[in-house]
Amino acid sequence: MLQRDYMMRMIAGMTEALGQMMGLRRQQKHEEALSLSGDLLEKLLRIRPELARRLSAEDLIDMLGQRGTADPDDIRALGLLMGAEADTLEELGREAEANVLRGKALHMHLAAELEEQAHKHALSEELLASGGAERIIGEHAKQERADEAAPLLAKLAGVRLPARTGKLAADGYERRGRYDKAEDLWYAMLEDGDARVEEAAAFYERLEQRSDEQLIAGGLPRDEVLLGIAGLERMKE
Repeated sequence: MLQRDYMMRMIAGMTEALGQMMGLRRQQKHEEALSLSGDLLEKLLRIRPELARRLSAEDLIDMLGQRGTADPDDIRALGLLMGAEADTLEELGREAEANVLRGKALHMHLAAELEEQAHKHALSEELLASGGAERIIGEHAKQERADEAAPLLAKLAGVRLPARTGKLAADGYERRGRYDKAEDLWYAMLEDGDARVEEAAAFYERLEQRSDEQLIAGGLPRDEVLLGIAGLERMKE
C-alpha cells in the first residue's frame, strides 16, 4: 500500500515535471532538462538514470512489476518521461539516441493500452454477469484518454524497431483501423527477420473478417488484402 501511494504521488507530479522540462527546452537549457528527467527516472525506478536508459522497454516494465506496481498508469508515466527525453535529445541533434528512447516510450504506451484493454474486457464480463450495463458505459467513458502512442508511431515511421516493439506497433495500428500502416510494418519485420510468416498470416486472417467498408477506410481494400495473402504464400515456397 505504501509503495502504491508513493507511485501515485510520483505520477501526480509528473505533469508538472514535464512542464518544467518543456520550459527548460524553450530556454535552450537542454542539459538541465535531461538532468531533471534523470532525477525523475531515478525516483520512479530507484536505479541510476544511466542504467535505466540502457535497459530495454520490457526490462523496465518488468522492474515496475517486480515492485508490485506495474499498472497501466505507471507504465504510461515512464513512457511519457522517456518520450520527453527523446524530444530533448532530438533538439540536441542526437537523433539516433532519441529514436531509441522514443521506441521505448512507444512500447510502454502500447503495453499500457493492452493492459487497459484486458482490464476493460474482464470488467465488462463481470458487470454483464451482474447486470451492470450502465456501469460498463460509465467505466468506458471514464477511461478515455489522449492517444499518446499515435504521435510516436508517426515519428518512428520508417525506423527499425526492436521485434517486440514492432509487433506491438503493428497491433496498435490495427486497433486504430490503420490496416495499411500495420501491413507495412509486418512486411518490414518479415524482411528484417523480426517476424514469422505465420504472425503476418494471422493479421490477414483478422482482416478477412472485416467488412469492405472497414478495409477501405483502413487504406487496405479487400483486393490488396488478397494480394498480401498471396505474397505470404510465395514466401512459404
